[in-house]
Amino acid sequence: MYQVNFLPWRQQKMAAKKRYCVVLCLFQSFFVIVCMIYFSAQQQLELRQRQITKTQLTQQVTHNQHHIQLVTEKHIQLTKWQRYQESLARQAQRNSLRLSILHKLPELTPPKSWLAYFSLTDKHFEIAARSYDPHDIHQLITRLENSPLLQKIQLIKMERSEKINYLHLSANYLEGTDE
Repeated sequence: MYQVNFLPWRQQKMAAKKRYCVVLCLFQSFFVIVCMIYFSAQQQLELRQRQITKTQLTQQVTHNQHHIQLVTEKHIQLTKWQRYQESLARQAQRNSLRLSILHKLPELTPPKSWLAYFSLTDKHFEIAARSYDPHDIHQLITRLENSPLLQKIQLIKMERSEKINYLHLSANYLEGTDE
């Protein structure tokens, strides 16, 4: 038995709708695939850009850390140099005080007296003087006591032998106010 199609126009319409649906599905599938490829490419591009940015930032951080280390080392070196300069300045001041004491010794020593021994160590000053005249020895003691550079003058030994008077003193000399 044969089937007779009395409605060919209906079948043609359905076939046209099927073709339209298939084309529409293909177009939508193509559109979805294109969108997925586009979004995937965008994500990969963004990922590459972030990796490049991360690499650049890592390099910059490494570079900055290197500069920080250099600056820290220079700061430490500068601090050491400043301390060294300060110690040199203090030593120069101490040497200047010692030199001023040595320059004052001829002024402090009476004319007919002479120095047999003197020593400047740390803050301590020792002097041994001799004279033919006992008055000159007493005058030397008075001058040393009146000197603003010396303090805590102590008599160690004073004697007379064969017309020569002998005096041995110790004192502390002032260092200044920086200590």
